[in-house]
Amino acid sequence: MNCFKTIGSFALLLAVAGCNPNGPDPGKGKIDPKYQGLVLNEIAAHEENQDFDTWVEVCNASDQSRDLDGLGLFITDEYFKGQKIADLSGTLAPGERKVFSTADETLVTGISSAAPFTLVMGTDKDTVADSYEHKDGDPSLGYFASYQRLPDASGEWRRVTYSSKGKVNELFDLSKTKPTAVWAWGSHMSDLVANDGAKLKELKAKGYDHLLLNYSAFDYPTNKPLAKRLIPICDELGISVHAWLQAFYDGDWVSPIDDEKKAFKEEIFERIRTDAARYIEQWGVKGIHLDYIRFGGTAYKHNYTQEVNSINAVNRACREVRETCDAFEEGIVTSAALMPEANSSEYYGQVPSQMAKYIHILMPMIYRYGSYNMSDNTFKSNSNYFAERAAAGGGVSWSGIQTYDANTKGLSAEKLRRDIDLMAETKASGIVLFRYQLGTFPDVNDLWN
Repeated sequence: MNCFKTIGSFALLLAVAGCNPNGPDPGKGKIDPKYQGLVLNEIAAHEENQDFDTWVEVCNASDQSRDLDGLGLFITDEYFKGQKIADLSGTLAPGERKVFSTADETLVTGISSAAPFTLVMGTDKDTVADSYEHKDGDPSLGYFASYQRLPDASGEWRRVTYSSKGKVNELFDLSKTKPTAVWAWGSHMSDLVANDGAKLKELKAKGYDHLLLNYSAFDYPTNKPLAKRLIPICDELGISVHAWLQAFYDGDWVSPIDDEKKAFKEEIFERIRTDAARYIEQWGVKGIHLDYIRFGGTAYKHNYTQEVNSINAVNRACREVRETCDAFEEGIVTSAALMPEANSSEYYGQVPSQMAKYIHILMPMIYRYGSYNMSDNTFKSNSNYFAERAAAGGGVSWSGIQTYDANTKGLSAEKLRRDIDLMAETKASGIVLFRYQLGTFPDVNDLWN
């Protein structure tokens, strides 16, 4: 007979026989030696999000090939008690993994992370190969999160805000990426995801490993569907997406200091922390990028006490974002955009060496064309200035450069590559291009290897 699972007005037909409890008991089941080493390795339980599939990754952690034939996946939750939701088959070589998903119907129902459930890999006759229990109060999943074994295939279970579907479970490691990034607006996503992500593939092929994506990509309702398409493509390509957050600006400058009370505006810092955590939890970004982490040229007007002053306001926001990111223990990276002038704390409240105590990557906007009109020597000396001060604070500096001239005409690949080469001659550890869709980006695979 058929069994229906009802959630609200939604009914899902389970194409499996029988509605009676028929799964193995994870507390009583035997382990058959022929299944030794087969483990549930990653679970993306996304039934509550209709735009996302539920999938389960099984891995062979043994040193011998293992047959999956005869095994199934069994779910116990508020609707089912031991219902089989997948028949497993095939052979896994040592270290090989296989994904069962609602997308291809190898998994016949989704699983919700918003409620307790137990997933068992075993047989109808109480043989248990492995199991996972999601308890009441355990954290639910954001769009791209999953429950993973860390270390891969052998460690304890934990929620990770980004998944590693079909790949080794491991936390993000900045050192394994190229120090090359691009600033992009939310409006750029339609071009980036077109033709199965052709432009993203081109960026990756040319050596750009990081995308700083403006907050509007995540917050504007019309942009969210595109972000849901873009992030999986980036993950598959190995492009790290960072949420580009505007700290002290919301269409106009927002001072973090109350001049009347001569005190910090706590709501400003809370909003920055909350936004950073939300982008990580919900969207699985690998980094938080702070833009407008400064005063608009008026920092000197807000210095009242040894504690309440513009420099401390900037440093506090940097520190609290770093603490927010570190609390996830997932390798989340912090970065910040800085104005390009040296010794300009009086106007902006930015002291690079102090910010670098909390920010992994300083990204000074060394825009040589237009109002600054920098010579080659000034261009390079500014890059060295920030790199030296970043190092003094324990961070690094990736020089931000323009991809267009004083007339907002995009630079040719040859001219942009010349500017990039000048930065590569400095103490900067990488480059960031502003911006996508302006200029022709050159290949940079040969730099900072």
